[in-house]
Amino acid sequence: MRKRKHLRQSFMWIVLFSFLCCVNMAAQEQRASINLKNATLKDIISTIEKQTTYRFSYRNVVLDEHRNITVSLNKAKVSTILDVALKGRNLEYSIVSEKSIVISDKQKTNPNQGTSKKRITGIIHDEKGEPIIGANVVEKGTTNGIITDIDGKFSLEIPSNAVLDISYIGYKTQEISTSGRSSIDVKLLENTQNIEEVVVIGYGTARKVDLTGSTSSLNGDRIKQTSTPQLSRQLQGQMAGVQVSRSTGDPSSSASIRVRGITTMSTNDPLVIVDGVPGSIDDVSSDDVKDIQILKDAASAAIYGSRAAAGVILITTKRANSKDFSMTYNLEYGSDVATTKPKSANAVEWMTGFNEMRYNDGATSMFSGYSEEFLNKYNTNHLTDPDSYPDVDWMSYLKKTAHHQRHTFSLSGGTDKLRTNFSMNYYKSDALVEVKDYEKYNIRSSNDYNINNWIHASADINLIYSKSITPHNSIWSYMYENSLMPAIWSDGEYAEGKDGDNPYACTKLSGQTDGRGYTVHGKLQLDLTPIKNLTLTAVAAPNYYFYKGKDHAKKYKVRRINGDYIYSQGYASTSVTEARNDNHSLTMQFYGNYKLQFNKHSISAMAGYEDYSYEWENESAWRSNYTLDNYPYLNLGPADNQYNSGNAGHNAYRSVFGRLMYSWADRYMLQANIRSDGSSRFAKGNRWATFPSFSAGWVISEEPWFKKNGTVNYLKMRASYGQLGNERIGSEFPYQALLNFGTGYIPNASNGVADIVQTAYQSDYAFNNITWETTTTYGVGLDAKFLRNRLRFTGDLYYKKTENMLLTVGFPSYFGYNAPQNNAADMNTKGWDIEIAWNDQINDFRYGASFNLSDYRSRMGYMADKQSIDSNKITEEGSYYQEWYMYKSKGIILNDAAMYDSQGKKIAVLTNNDKAGCIQYVDANGDGNITASGDRVRLGNSLPEMQYGGSLWAEWKNFDFNLSFQGIGHQTVLWSWPTTPFEYQTYSCPKVLIDDHWSPSNTDEQNAKAKYPKLTTGNTTNVYAASDFYLFSGAYMRVKNITLGYTIPKAITQKVFVNRLRMYFSANDLPALFDNYPKGYDPEWNRNGDFIMSSYIFGLNVTF
Repeated sequence: MRKRKHLRQSFMWIVLFSFLCCVNMAAQEQRASINLKNATLKDIISTIEKQTTYRFSYRNVVLDEHRNITVSLNKAKVSTILDVALKGRNLEYSIVSEKSIVISDKQKTNPNQGTSKKRITGIIHDEKGEPIIGANVVEKGTTNGIITDIDGKFSLEIPSNAVLDISYIGYKTQEISTSGRSSIDVKLLENTQNIEEVVVIGYGTARKVDLTGSTSSLNGDRIKQTSTPQLSRQLQGQMAGVQVSRSTGDPSSSASIRVRGITTMSTNDPLVIVDGVPGSIDDVSSDDVKDIQILKDAASAAIYGSRAAAGVILITTKRANSKDFSMTYNLEYGSDVATTKPKSANAVEWMTGFNEMRYNDGATSMFSGYSEEFLNKYNTNHLTDPDSYPDVDWMSYLKKTAHHQRHTFSLSGGTDKLRTNFSMNYYKSDALVEVKDYEKYNIRSSNDYNINNWIHASADINLIYSKSITPHNSIWSYMYENSLMPAIWSDGEYAEGKDGDNPYACTKLSGQTDGRGYTVHGKLQLDLTPIKNLTLTAVAAPNYYFYKGKDHAKKYKVRRINGDYIYSQGYASTSVTEARNDNHSLTMQFYGNYKLQFNKHSISAMAGYEDYSYEWENESAWRSNYTLDNYPYLNLGPADNQYNSGNAGHNAYRSVFGRLMYSWADRYMLQANIRSDGSSRFAKGNRWATFPSFSAGWVISEEPWFKKNGTVNYLKMRASYGQLGNERIGSEFPYQALLNFGTGYIPNASNGVADIVQTAYQSDYAFNNITWETTTTYGVGLDAKFLRNRLRFTGDLYYKKTENMLLTVGFPSYFGYNAPQNNAADMNTKGWDIEIAWNDQINDFRYGASFNLSDYRSRMGYMADKQSIDSNKITEEGSYYQEWYMYKSKGIILNDAAMYDSQGKKIAVLTNNDKAGCIQYVDANGDGNITASGDRVRLGNSLPEMQYGGSLWAEWKNFDFNLSFQGIGHQTVLWSWPTTPFEYQTYSCPKVLIDDHWSPSNTDEQNAKAKYPKLTTGNTTNVYAASDFYLFSGAYMRVKNITLGYTIPKAITQKVFVNRLRMYFSANDLPALFDNYPKGYDPEWNRNGDFIMSSYIFGLNVTF
């Protein structure tokens, strides 16, 4: 705790020191080097702009074109250069900020008025004459300013010849000269840039204003604010209707993504499209992302047909801008600590609990396992003889802190003919478990070629290498050892733990698994524009993935307290297992886009064809009983202890598709999509299916009768209908029966020796008419902007119905086959999502906030009278998808008297061993017995509800700040212990259980307040049965990121040839807030993988 407090204090001192240093540096004027002969004034200005952040503007000035200026200055102040350049001209300049210089005619002034002041008043309004509230009115080059009042009016004291800079979000900035004026009337014009903004959609682009479907977008700058090597995890909490969940802090693990909830009983993973072709989200580095679009409804996603039922993620990577050359380097170094850690009972607590457990299970004494005298002296004896009296905190054998580093290098630039963007990313991290390590390289090159004015080509390649080193045990293995099991003897040798099971020795001595992945993504694209407005596109995109894994399990010994050495459990011999997993795919696309705009009409049409094929193959080999432990090669193992296996598969689809979009006067929009897919997963006659969608939009605010005012500035309604398919059901060929091959033995009467023969048998029955799942989606949405476009709102309601889901059907057992699956189930999902954002600017201070909230419910429809029970969840007609299905409880049985009801009748029990301290369950069917078949009931939705996220950001001068958060508003969670306490008389017992359970030593009043039932291993069926006794609210909130950054002024950085230098401090994934989980357990941790980690980071962004 002291170290963590010291770390936080050091962090704040560093931030304060950096702030003071940077404020001091910001005051210096920028410099430039210039060496020009016979140059024009425009040449001088252009040279200055290239070397500084300054941009020039002109007021009532016409620059002459005479080449009569000669300037030769090295690293001179810009003011010095302009003094030389403007000498002899009737011009003057004003450096109004570190980004702006104004050139104007010299004003003839009265000497008596040189420093005179005046008060100017005015009103600021829009094109319709409505006053603009909160517009910024600033004396140019100063911080002297004010904002307009509720009537759009202002009053400000300024010099007599001052220039006013008037701005407001969503409007074009204006500069107004006040010379000779005491009042002004200013009309601000709307900035139409947003109307013409172009966004990526399926197989093309479209104006954002023309979209009628439901989408969410995220730019690359926001994504990079959270540090993780996997892009999927960086989307958590960023967009409404997009559920991102994780269960471990392992840096190599991906997150689960669900777009608008559950759509099917099979695969609910969204389709990922990277630069127009299918890909994997975690193959893209966050530094390479330009933006991400999430297609959430049928109108947006139907163009992708059979794989789009669960939504579509469109990732667009960065490309070079023409003539814009830059080189960047980003550095990040972080310290990672667990958000929280569980605690187990110490030695005395464990032995006391063990005694109590024995007593509860029938022992006659509360000290049947360990005597009272032994317990009372244990801690004292431990200090003098820790080997004989161990008290082991197994969590102390994990590292306190892990570390990670990230480096990104990129080059971007080009000419009118050729543009290239190259990036290389490197990430490396260790873990709290020793030996564990992960690193990843990601190289991407994007190249664009303008061959002539109607032929454009691009060639992209993405290379990924990852390496993971994993020990043979996990954090879980450190949790089940109790504190009496020694890890290391006092002389430093590894102890036996429990009969040779020592997790720490296993980590250090048993070898490791070394996994290496190699990925190659390629894309070639040719765009032809034979006539105006028509673009024909051809794409070929091959992908290759190769994995090589080697598990070297080494035998090792540990020492008992008597000095004997024994082999560790599971590691009495050395073995080597090697795996080779390869896959490759090829995507071919041919499509054309035609766009036409005339008068108030905007038309866009697209048609195309796509071909996709995928093949995979897995192989593994194993040998054991090695003589040499330190050489992990298969050929060195004995041939009589070996095993080989392998499998392979393939699938493919072909598609034709089209889209038509129409817009009139940016007011009425219509869109239609259609796609026909053929999949190899289905039998002939069922392979092809067609998926249409239709949508419309109405921009009410563009109607002549709509009165735009300072309150409502934009209002758009959307509606959509569409069908989406799902081919990812069952196996690769679910319509085919499964035939198993093996080896059999037939007695040979002639020699008395069994002959080895090849065997084959059919294990599964199949229906050959299995076909597509189809999801029909209905949706309505509203987009609105308020208060001069500062407040933005997007809201959607949707309903999805999925039909023909695969379900295991009834099948006579005497057929001898496993029960087959058929298209026999329906599901519907209802939901809504909203996004709200606010942006504003007050002088040099810019700030904003955003918030998103979404919710859905998935219920089952027709299921052919079948149930699917998975662990403690049920899926049946009328239920939620995977609804909790368990016993209802009445609480802990307080005492022996509570075993009888008010009429003296014995209560219904789950086992004959149910007694005081156990849990009483509800006899749901009233038969007097508690049984799984008769008394389990549905207990509500198990999926998260009311998911939310948001952010706050601010910029002031060169400082930037960001805070983002996410959480779950409601979820019913089932609690279960990582291990069964005291099981095998050796497992650990959680500290929270030891501290708060029913005990025979307590009074009835104390036991009435107990949170958990009695300690027992004799009746775990009762006390650990799944029931609503262990259901609790899993709601939580987490601060995902806090970042404070500072960009050093360009005038300083350019002295060392750096165009931009930003440094920042960041904290990611802070401990959860407002959660009800037992102490030590993070809401997102599944108790099997690595702890969820908080990261404290220092970073640099450098642009040359």
